[in-house]
Amino acid sequence: MANTGLDLLMENLKQIIYCDNNPLIKSNLFIQEERPQILFLYRELESLGTFMIEMEVVKKPNELEKVRNLETRVKDLVEEVADIVDLFLTGAFIRSNTSMTMCGFDSMNRSLNVERVIEEIRSVKEEIMDKKIESQPVVGTLVVRNPSNAVLKEEIIVGLEDASMVLVERITGSHKKLDIISIVGMGGLGKTTLATKVFNDRFIVYHFHIRAWVLVSQSYSKKELLISLLTSIGKLAPEEINKLRIDKISELLYKSLKGKRYFIVIDDVWSAKAWDDLKMYFPNDNTGSRVLLTTRLSEIASYAKPGGFTHFLRFLTDEESWELLRRKVFQEDGCPERLIKSGMQITKKCQGLPLAVVVIAGVLVKGEKSQKLWEKVAESVNSYIVGNPKGYLDTLALSYNHLPRHLRDCFLYVGGFPEDCKVPVRRLIWLWVAEGFIREDGEKLLEEVAEDYLMDLVDRNLLIVAKRRSNGGIKACRIHDLLRELCLKKATEENFLQQISRSSYLSSSKCIRFTDKQRRLFADSNFFTEISTDHSTPYIRSFLCFNKEWYFSLGVQRHLALWSEVTKLPSSVCNLWNLQTLILKENYSGFMKLPENIAKMINLRHLWVEMIISIPDVRNPTNSHVFFNLQTISMLQLHGRAESLLKRIPNVRKLGCAVYGDHKDDVFPNFVLLDRLETLKVIQPEVQQVESSLSKMLISFPVTLKKLTLSGCRLPWSGMSKIQWLPNLEVLKLLNYAFEGPSWDTGEGQFRQLKFLKLQNLDIQQWDADSGNFPCLKRLVLLECYHLKGIPDEVGDIPTLEMIDIDKRNHALVKSANRIREEQHIMGNYELKINVIGFLTSTR
Repeated sequence: MANTGLDLLMENLKQIIYCDNNPLIKSNLFIQEERPQILFLYRELESLGTFMIEMEVVKKPNELEKVRNLETRVKDLVEEVADIVDLFLTGAFIRSNTSMTMCGFDSMNRSLNVERVIEEIRSVKEEIMDKKIESQPVVGTLVVRNPSNAVLKEEIIVGLEDASMVLVERITGSHKKLDIISIVGMGGLGKTTLATKVFNDRFIVYHFHIRAWVLVSQSYSKKELLISLLTSIGKLAPEEINKLRIDKISELLYKSLKGKRYFIVIDDVWSAKAWDDLKMYFPNDNTGSRVLLTTRLSEIASYAKPGGFTHFLRFLTDEESWELLRRKVFQEDGCPERLIKSGMQITKKCQGLPLAVVVIAGVLVKGEKSQKLWEKVAESVNSYIVGNPKGYLDTLALSYNHLPRHLRDCFLYVGGFPEDCKVPVRRLIWLWVAEGFIREDGEKLLEEVAEDYLMDLVDRNLLIVAKRRSNGGIKACRIHDLLRELCLKKATEENFLQQISRSSYLSSSKCIRFTDKQRRLFADSNFFTEISTDHSTPYIRSFLCFNKEWYFSLGVQRHLALWSEVTKLPSSVCNLWNLQTLILKENYSGFMKLPENIAKMINLRHLWVEMIISIPDVRNPTNSHVFFNLQTISMLQLHGRAESLLKRIPNVRKLGCAVYGDHKDDVFPNFVLLDRLETLKVIQPEVQQVESSLSKMLISFPVTLKKLTLSGCRLPWSGMSKIQWLPNLEVLKLLNYAFEGPSWDTGEGQFRQLKFLKLQNLDIQQWDADSGNFPCLKRLVLLECYHLKGIPDEVGDIPTLEMIDIDKRNHALVKSANRIREEQHIMGNYELKINVIGFLTSTR
């Protein structure tokens, strides 16, 4: 069943029942009185969850409507229970506050009335039992293609010529063993088109004794797949084969291929089982036979042949999209000059998806070739595709329908972000966790599970990598406009979220209407005032508001992000005991002292403030003062070894801090105490200081560290030995006199896992290094190091090195880098790139 929010609700109830280290709950008599009732409710919901897990989702068309109705009923029930509990908790907190009660806020119900919803829970369980729904796959009708009698029709192809050549060369290579090759890409990207071009290639036709093509799709039967293959290679008619038993059919197929050099295309594979149902009938006689799979799922390609050759289809460039549109509409004729500008605007909005270009071309080829029509189409490309009577959006919907339950909500959520938005992955993951979309998985953190979800959506070609981190991880992702339209369509059908845009606001005569009991609202920043003052939205729990550069969110039960000139955090915010994420953005660099009661936020996982913040000191900290769940914090003020403070954030994984030298104790913060720390950024604000008190400090870091950024610390180069041996370090950035001194000799030690090294604004003059010091380095960045006389020649011999970025104002470095590149070219290495960047360019 689809995610109903049940896991999140039960987690909240569990904390109310069992969490005695939360002072807001422990000291509230009203909540204590109702704990038995809450426990009873929890157990009823727990049993409902068990029923839901045991119930299989049907695939029979006549049962789908019943299942959807049941899902909707459970979702509504969970939301109603959440409303009842939240209303009770709000009243309990208000009544426990004497001042608020005196002001007339003691109007909430004093007891938790759950009798009616418990009856509804039991009714739902009875309905599940009564239906006894079982999963029975539908036998689909297969499209049988018979290449021995007819050539598959080739479409007009643009942008696939190079890919076709590479595949033909691979398929007809001298390798004798049976080889499995895959084409992977998003729906509508041209997988079948490319496979058809390869299938019909003259050399392929000449090279193989037998060619066959079978279309699998999501619903299939093994018998019909085998019949389709036999028919495709010309063995008997379908009606004759259909009379045979499946074992006889499989025997006929195997014998037909035995000893032959065959080429088989298995188109549109959705499951590993489909491959398993066929692979045993493909003999491996060392004849050079090949099987070509097309799929939207990267995992299928890996499953069919681990480490095998996979061609990942790319999006078309704007130029290629325009060429495809022009050829589709005008064939070999030229496009009139008056239509070129709007035509290019149209293809740009197709975002490189061939399916979108082809659909729009079908609209344009039937209409009059007028500038007015083309400009009209250019204004609303997506609406023409979505509204197409042939249902092209349904082609993309297959990917959504194939998603497992736990990924659907995550995918729909991304659709709420604005068009062409590069969604920051870290923030997206925090939102997913806060919304309750992520399920617990063993000892993994929820954020780690969410990263797996993200990679799954990327591997399914539903999300696109927009920007990568310096260590190769995904920093930002985006979604194709057509998939976004699909998300919004499904979100509306399932009442998952509502999007309010400027156009819809103006067209509705400035009257914003919300669907019944809408829980999530995504809106343009223009409407914050209108929406936040509208009293007709009592059910909204998630409110994300966007402009072109950022978003902020209000009302997400476990996530709060604000963009404003906040200089002081109200102590009342700390009463949000269930808050997991707190983001405060502002327009200047400042300082903020957090409230004394900040420790009440026991569920806080991410605290991201664009100011230097200080956490109130606690002389004798107890468990109630420790932020056990805190994983991210920035920018934290630290003095001296800061042991007392660091012990209060024992599980932090990402830390940004401003370290101030203590003239009494010349020591560096003891980061070794943080044995789960993976990302650390340390700055010393007094960059202008001639000699920092940090320069004499002994530095130490935990072995778990993967990414380290130091700025303004003025440490001696001898201290680099403490960093060099870190076994997991992948990214190292030394900025603004992080280290001070004329020379750095890396010695014989290794940065064993370092992939990215950046030196910027340092006074270094001489750097001595060997290729063995950096066995895994992929990218080297040297900026504003004006005294550095050159790059060690041995750096060019690092086998993994792909790019060197240098500042064009340092002529010695430019000359040194060019010499390294020339030497590498002589040795046959043309992979190393040199990027000379200008004054205003930044490299992260």
